[in-house]
Amino acid sequence: MRLCRRAAVLATALLTLAIVVTQVNADDVTTSAGKKLNGKLVSVDGQGVSFSTGGGNVQISARDIVVVDLGNRVAPIPKDVTTYSEIELTDGSTFRVTKFALKGKQFEADPIAGPEGVAQPKLDVPMGSVFSAMKKAEDAKGREAWKKMLGTRGKRDLYVIAQETGFTFIQGTVLGGGSDEKGRPIVNFEKEAGGKDELQLSRAAGLVFYQPQPPVITPTLCKVTDVFGNSLTASAISITPAGITVTTVAGATVKYASTASLVKLDYALGNVAYLSDLDPQLEVPEIPADEKRLNPTAPYLKDRSLSNESIKLDNTIFPKGICLAPDTVATFNLGGDYTQFKATIGIDENGTNATSAARVTIEADGQVLFTDTLKRKDKAKGLVLAVKGVKQLRIVVEADTPLNGNYVTLAEARVQK
Repeated sequence: MRLCRRAAVLATALLTLAIVVTQVNADDVTTSAGKKLNGKLVSVDGQGVSFSTGGGNVQISARDIVVVDLGNRVAPIPKDVTTYSEIELTDGSTFRVTKFALKGKQFEADPIAGPEGVAQPKLDVPMGSVFSAMKKAEDAKGREAWKKMLGTRGKRDLYVIAQETGFTFIQGTVLGGGSDEKGRPIVNFEKEAGGKDELQLSRAAGLVFYQPQPPVITPTLCKVTDVFGNSLTASAISITPAGITVTTVAGATVKYASTASLVKLDYALGNVAYLSDLDPQLEVPEIPADEKRLNPTAPYLKDRSLSNESIKLDNTIFPKGICLAPDTVATFNLGGDYTQFKATIGIDENGTNATSAARVTIEADGQVLFTDTLKRKDKAKGLVLAVKGVKQLRIVVEADTPLNGNYVTLAEARVQK
């Protein structure tokens, strides 16, 4: 009888342990409503995630997700790693690697090791997706000096050299890379003043690339953090029995063996600034008397429309956004801290004329990212523009018709890191 009781107690203990282990290793989804769902991540797409629970698969919209926690943690830097490099992409993704080199127009890099038993990811990083590659990234003073140096760069690639007084650089164009006759990594470099050279990568403190980006880019799905300390601005995530592939907005791909390599998928993106919460520099026109009567605070409106109502485009109401009168210029200081600008843009539905039209141009540090003539009868356009490292975002609205009411609305206009 005692043996039976002991067996029963042991079975209960084992069952309790199994439940605890299952809970620890389970994935969690936290929603914008504050609810938490426990289960297993099955798939991810542009609409949201599929989550397996005891009752079957549940579809959760991306709009409703704050974070997906995979139950893992970022591993500390291994004790045998005394220095490491950081590769930053044009979309803000960062990789911590023990070393890197250029082979042709492709970056080759060795990621820092993660937890025991977790396979290292496989990186596919085209040179055209890289913003910078910095050595000795563990040095806080060096990182600060690097950031300061980036503020002085022009529209050229940089071969950066460390000196006692700080960083200096050679300007030109990185053509690719390879190895010299002794097998040492080199950078094929065309100098700004002319002439091509093979520069030793070992003598560089890092590389910086001037990458003119296409004005319209792939939207960010979420931010992915992995156990190796990498942070990815993901545009797509594929989960198959063979593993997980994360595609970044910049076009790099990272392949993982399983979800054991991932820490979280951040849909809140934590670092978002709405333009209506910022104070731009304004160049404004004289407003006609009838429009002043409609709204005395025109020509620049925050979170409201021309008729002092909620912002509305295509019969959809938006809680946030800005509304600009024709011949208005709004310049926002971004300080180089953001990577994407997003908005839904159209002619204010609360205007007085159904035939209203206006031309809008969006510039980033003088480079035109978007320009188009908008008409009241047309559907609103969704914009996703690259603003990596941009210091000033400038929005220019010009009258295309002499009629009143051709105000341009940028609903949910925001920048994100």
